[in-house]
Amino acid sequence: MEFNIDTVKIGQCVSVKKGVKDPDFGYPMDGWQGIVTEISKNDGLIDIKWDGKTLLDTPTPYLQEIISGGYDYELMTLSIKELEPATKRPTTTQETSAFAAKIYWIDFYGIPEIDEDYAEIFKGVDVKNTRALFERWMEHLNDELQFPFETEVSETDRGSLRLGTKIKLLALGDYDDRYGLFGIGKSEGGAVTFPICNLEAVDKDSDNYGLLENYVFWFANR
Repeated sequence: MEFNIDTVKIGQCVSVKKGVKDPDFGYPMDGWQGIVTEISKNDGLIDIKWDGKTLLDTPTPYLQEIISGGYDYELMTLSIKELEPATKRPTTTQETSAFAAKIYWIDFYGIPEIDEDYAEIFKGVDVKNTRALFERWMEHLNDELQFPFETEVSETDRGSLRLGTKIKLLALGDYDDRYGLFGIGKSEGGAVTFPICNLEAVDKDSDNYGLLENYVFWFANR
């Protein structure tokens, strides 16, 4: 059967012809595949929902542009002339999980280089598993933070430490779902255990400052 605007069906699988580029950002879309969700016969336009493999293989810089621009990365409208029929591909659980992890960090911090760094640091971590996320944060910060270092309380809703209280952070302790990772340190009042989501490194030019700031931002927006 000839493939055209009159024969294409809702739910049919289609792929993008060679040489076609995204109409907004100019990225090549050769072979991208998805399911027809809507047909505009008068305009010769097809709405497509991309399949799991297409989404997983979509370049990160392209996804960053789409998301930061407020576009829907799962859907696109193309001309029937830019499409051809294809065989539907099943989306595996592994592909769905891998894409969820990929999309989680895109535009999270709003700085592509940082988003890409954390996507790599957390590669393979189930982003729906809170324990797994905290465990990886613990590993990452233990590897990168230079202990001891001076911090101060930037926010408080736990215990008696006031805003601005100085704490020399000596190590990381345990974590819980409510407060996240805890730091072990010393203040004027003696030994303390305090959630690091409420701390800020005193030396703003240090690597410690950025590492801690990134964790605090993640904790607040997770």
